[in-house]
Amino acid sequence: MSRVARQLKFLNKISSSTLEPQVVLNSQKYAGLNLTFQYQNHNGHMGARKFWHEYMPTLQFYNPGLQFQVTRVKNEDKNNAGVPCVLQTIGKDGSVLETLDMRDKQHSEIMQEFLEKADYEKVPESDIVRV
Repeated sequence: MSRVARQLKFLNKISSSTLEPQVVLNSQKYAGLNLTFQYQNHNGHMGARKFWHEYMPTLQFYNPGLQFQVTRVKNEDKNNAGVPCVLQTIGKDGSVLETLDMRDKQHSEIMQEFLEKADYEKVPESDIVRV
């Protein structure tokens, strides 16, 4: 597959084929999202990693004015479960509005819980970008 074809496939994945995160968050309420999880998959962090990989690009694509921060913590000790696994919504004043615990959850479950708590509008079908 050529480089251009791979880029087009990736852009379509971000913009049109990943449906759940095709939302516009309320920019009057939110300044951004903070995602913190462990670099490795042990201690229940696999869902957070998949959320970051599968859903964050689409959220960023449709919310370009919001700040997205991802913190991946290296933890070599598999028995140390002290690394946070959280998704935080940040308000305009910089305060944390909501904290979602992602430990031991599937990426789709994390997305569903986020959408239940967030103030957003679904992107209209006419505004979905396809290339």
